[in-house]
Amino acid sequence: MKCRVLVLGSEHFVAGRVVQALSASDWATPVPFSGPPAALSEAHLEGIHSVFNGTLGRPDAILSHAQALYGALQRSGGGARAVHLSSMTVYGTRSGEVVESTALRSDLGAYGAAQVAAESLAVRYQRSVILRPGCEYGPDCPQWSERIAQLLCSHRLGDLGAAGDGVCNLLFVDDLVEAILKSLNAPGIDGACFNLAMRSPPTWNDYLTRFARALGAVPVSRIGARRLKIEARLAAPPLKILELMARRLGRTGAIPAAITPSLLNLCSQNITLVSRNAEEALELAWTPLPEGLQRAAAAFKGT
Repeated sequence: MKCRVLVLGSEHFVAGRVVQALSASDWATPVPFSGPPAALSEAHLEGIHSVFNGTLGRPDAILSHAQALYGALQRSGGGARAVHLSSMTVYGTRSGEVVESTALRSDLGAYGAAQVAAESLAVRYQRSVILRPGCEYGPDCPQWSERIAQLLCSHRLGDLGAAGDGVCNLLFVDDLVEAILKSLNAPGIDGACFNLAMRSPPTWNDYLTRFARALGAVPVSRIGARRLKIEARLAAPPLKILELMARRLGRTGAIPAAITPSLLNLCSQNITLVSRNAEEALELAWTPLPEGLQRAAAAFKGT
């Protein structure tokens, strides 16, 4: 009999990919949960082998789902493994190499603070496994492939000069899904925390220029500091408002992507996720960047 895996956040792309992968596996059956956090109870955990918390989106949603899930798990007696999808934003504005024991920071705004708070709930549950991915890219990844591809093809992004010299902690989406599935079932990792990002990551300038070439968005534009300032300070706020309005109307592709201050801050941040623990404990190998870029570009050009 297959194990039953409860999946939170299946309306988002990572958890949706996990549901697909579990459905195709020979050991698990996904049980998506799509109700409000308050509706999650011990009853949903009956007969559950493990749980994947893939809640993304608004800070309040991340925190409320974590509160509901880990409260229900504690009340149920703690039988199920819980894999918690966090984010590299928990390291805040740190620079240099960071390992899982590096102290967390909540200085990257509401989203990062919510991830830190959600982790604090997860870590109290003794059968939790916390995953801290970098920038997931690849086919159908909205944030770090599709949005970036739109900006590259419209020549609003390219070589950013000094503004793009930060480290781009890329993680191919298939590698992320594999890490999640292995974390759901691997023995001896209760209470563990794993960074997830490729070894020897490129700079953001390298990622942007190589992705642009894979997309055929050439010649690659050189984007100066003055133009970036206009994009981030003047264009981004109204574009974000229009994006929210379009999302409510179901027209998510109708508004140009915004180049936000948070994106530019990340592009200049010299932070490197060290993922050796995940490589060893979960037996992971990372998709080579040229292959990942070609697959991401092919998927975008096929849309």
